[in-house]
Amino acid sequence: MPLYRLLGGVPFTTLSTFSFELAVGSLFPALALAITFQVVNSLAVSGVIALVEESSPWLVWRENTLSTLAYAVLAVPVIFFLAWVTARFGIAGAILLSVPILGIRQLYKTTLQLQQVNQELLELMVKAIEARDPYTSGHSRRVARSATIIAKAINLSARQVERVRIAALLHDVGKIHEVFASILRKPGKLTPEEWAIMQTHPARGAELVATLSHLDDVVDAIRHHHENWDGQGYPDRISGERIPLASRIITLADTLDALTTDRPYRSALTPQDVRAEFTRCCGTQFDPTLIGQVLAPNVWSDLITSEPISEPKVLRISGPRRRLAIS
Repeated sequence: MPLYRLLGGVPFTTLSTFSFELAVGSLFPALALAITFQVVNSLAVSGVIALVEESSPWLVWRENTLSTLAYAVLAVPVIFFLAWVTARFGIAGAILLSVPILGIRQLYKTTLQLQQVNQELLELMVKAIEARDPYTSGHSRRVARSATIIAKAINLSARQVERVRIAALLHDVGKIHEVFASILRKPGKLTPEEWAIMQTHPARGAELVATLSHLDDVVDAIRHHHENWDGQGYPDRISGERIPLASRIITLADTLDALTTDRPYRSALTPQDVRAEFTRCCGTQFDPTLIGQVLAPNVWSDLITSEPISEPKVLRISGPRRRLAIS
């Protein structure tokens, strides 16, 4: 409360006697008080959790508090004026004001629950796909993580970053079709016929995701994540900037996971070898501008060290040596 009084806030004991104008004037001190309390309290709790888990206090605070901080601050005016209405107009006034507030709160809670359910369904779908092939366990989640890092590095908005993440998470969803089951389990080299079937998975995935209205903006990103910058990819052989930006990001993240994962016939490539492959395929498979961003020291460090990758995964190479065709 000293901070509140220092900034000119009127004591709550006088709420019933001061005017609406004075209440508005006390709103800024109330906001300052709420922000200070929220920051100090959350930092203290995060510090304790970080000590117990031997983690970074900033990372703990960002994960548990940052996403809800804005809502906590925005709630202050509502709480403040509810107190003023109660003091000024009594319980009846408070009830009249509380009804719409509770309705909005319930709507917000329901929206959050639906978002959580949607995310869990997406994760379940990805796990169902990866269950078909033991060599791709965790692949989609790793690709989503790397795609998120790249999207942030090129300064996409928070919403765009999230859509890229979702598209990356679902980029292989087409492989859930039964036609791919035996091919995914095959340990040896694919026949031309099998390879032709595998090349249909982006289009099949796009068709599947298109049935979900809230994912209609990631359909193209999924369909074109195997297109090459020079037009020699699939399924539509489009080139350059005709390829959606999200698809170009996923292509890089997908390839990175393939190159940094152990396979039955060789160990994962070193970071230096992966950089060399990216440089070699710049302008043919990959967007040159994105390659420049990805190979920047700070971004590259985040991509390589974001999480150790040890699960084995099959990479099937097809076509000219200058391309990395990942099924």
